[in-house]
This record gives sequence, structure tokens and C-alpha cells, in this order.
Amino acid sequence: MSKEVIITNYKNQYLVVSLDNGKAVEMFLKAPDALKIGDIFVGKVKNIVNNIQAAFVEIQPGVIGYYSLKSNPNHIFSRPSNGKLKNGDEILVQVERGSIKNKAPVLTSKIQLSGRHMVFLGNQQFVGISKKINAVGRRDALKEMGKRLTDGTGRGIIFRTGSADKDDAVLMEEYHSLEVDYKKIMSIYQSRTCFSKIYASPRDWLSYVHAIPKPSLRILTDIPEVYQEIRSQHAGDDSAPLCELYKDDSYPLIKLKSLETQIGRALSKNVWLKSGASLVIETTEALTSIDVNTSRTEIHKSNEETFLQINMEAAAEICRQLRLRNLSGIIIIDFINLSSKEAEEKLMSELGKLSREDSVQLNLIDMTPLGLVEMTRKRTYRPLHEQIKEAGDFE
Repeated sequence: MSKEVIITNYKNQYLVVSLDNGKAVEMFLKAPDALKIGDIFVGKVKNIVNNIQAAFVEIQPGVIGYYSLKSNPNHIFSRPSNGKLKNGDEILVQVERGSIKNKAPVLTSKIQLSGRHMVFLGNQQFVGISKKINAVGRRDALKEMGKRLTDGTGRGIIFRTGSADKDDAVLMEEYHSLEVDYKKIMSIYQSRTCFSKIYASPRDWLSYVHAIPKPSLRILTDIPEVYQEIRSQHAGDDSAPLCELYKDDSYPLIKLKSLETQIGRALSKNVWLKSGASLVIETTEALTSIDVNTSRTEIHKSNEETFLQINMEAAAEICRQLRLRNLSGIIIIDFINLSSKEAEEKLMSELGKLSREDSVQLNLIDMTPLGLVEMTRKRTYRPLHEQIKEAGDFE
């Protein structure tokens, strides 16, 4: 499968699109100077709401984030304190999740630093390994390495998928580099003024590129500074993805890859499948509903066999659309009704397999007595339609 990441300008923002064989599977927009997940600030507590066990913390003038007191029992004060959080306190916080719709960004005191092959956990004793690393021997070896590196330190580590084929020396060097960054953060934050950004997370598009498995990956951009940064990040890495700078001003990259057309399709309510069937995707405040219709499908075989084939095709496209549109929360799917239990189980098995390929946590719950399939997807970035709307109405 040919994998390609396109990074270009769209409405004064960076447009990042991941293509599999020319078809968009993920896309997002980011302003070059936007608040990023992973940024670390000295923030000021503006208000504590005890009945929801939360505080609201201002991290930049006018930018207020949600800070769960239940999830963050230990606070990192920048001034001496008795440990009880109160209005006016200045604390070290990290952006855990960006703002979604009218919800504030989510903040945490559990400091994490993302590397190319791992995530460094500054104040959490934990060793985790990507579920996509399947080899039992390699998983055991990584777990042992993680224990050696973190035992007795109060810190932790999560090995990314890319660590599976890296030499131990490379991984240990990266861990110690992230450890140095963490120690620097913890040594300087108390001397910084309120609203100071103590740590700038790697740019979203750069973190995204690092997270993609490298075999046969090609990166194409028409932004010189993006090209230079990717090249410098991968200097001396023989396994680095191929990165090219597109320079044809007479035919823009966004036109070459038909990205405006792909954006239009990703915002459309209707999605057509190769079989002639279709999906109807509707997003509300409470949930996303997806209806599978036979539409133009020609039914030559038995209805049950045809309906199963349509549902299987729809399952693959639904998982792609969830990633592409970055839909999250509760998802209800109305597949074409199947009369046999065996066909239903086959469909659910395939949907479960497809859901595990999503880089964002996608959970298959169950099929209800009415035949509706329930799924949930973790909220991370805002949905694509909100990103596009903020950037300017799509033409």
C-alpha cells in the first residue's frame, strides 16, 4: 500500500492529509502558532467548582482550560503551598486535549513528553507498550528495558509502535534525552512568571509524521520551512521517510492531489460505496448516526449474502470516515438488517478488527436488540467540519 502525507497551506493554516493509495484517510488543519497538545504552561487558578471536582486554569491571557481535580490529585505549585488548591494559585499544567466545540482545552498535571519512539512520563510510574507491537519476545524485551530505565525513579515510559524495530541503544538514548528535557522543565518553572510557556510540544504535523509507520511512507510539502524541519529531525536516520519539496508554482500541490475535492467529500452528508450502496452520516451535539443504505446496489445473489457484503464494505468505509472526519463520542450505526446470527457475528468481528487499526481509541460496544451497533471514539482534536468552519467557510 502506498502511503503519503501531504502538508500544504489552506486558508492560512497548515493542512495535513494522510493518503492511502491516493485516498484521504486522515486530515486536519492547524494554525502555525496554535495551542498544541503537549504544550506546558505556568497557569493561574481562576475558579474552583467543587460540585464537579474541577478547576478552571488560565494558561494564556484569556485562554482558560479545564483541570479535573479527580484526575489530578497532585498539583505542581510554582509557589510554596499547603497542597490544597485555591483561587490565585499558580501551577504547572500541560495541555492534554484541545478545545472541542465550545468546550475548553483539558489540562493535566501528569507531565508527558513525546518522542519519536516513546512517550516519557515524568510523574507516573508505568511501563506501557503499543498494542500494535505483536511479537511476544519484543514486547517482553521492551517491558524489561522500561523497568530498568524507570524503576525507583517515579517516572514511566510508553513505547510507540516505531520502537519495535529499533536498537535498544537508540531507544535508551532517546529516553535519556527526554529525561534531560523533563529535568530542565522541572528546574526552571518555579522561576517563570504566570502564563509562561515552559515547553512547546513538537508541531502537530511533525508529531503526526513521527507516529506513522515508516515503510514506503512519502512526505510531500510545498512549504520550505516544513521541509527543512522534517529533514533536520531525521538527519542521519537511515529509516527516515522520503521527504520531497514540491516547487511547481504553476500547479499548486493542493490541486495536484485534489485536496479541495477530498475536503468537500469529507464534509458531505452522503458517502457512496463502490457497490452502489451509500452511507448517510449525521452529526449532532449528542452523537453521530450512520445509516447504511442499499441505494443503487444490484442484488443478483441471495439477499442475505448481498446484505452481508454491503455491510462489510460499509464497515471498512465507516472506520475510514471516522478517522477522516475525526468524529468522536457516541457513534450509532444502522447496518442493513441480517437475518442470521452467523452473519451478524461475522460483521461484528470484522468491525472489531477494523476498529483496532485506528490510532485513536475506538471501542466497539455491542449490537442492540434493534440491530443498531454502538461504538465510542475518544475525543482528541476537534472534528474536521469544525476545523474547516473556523478556518473559513468551504467554497
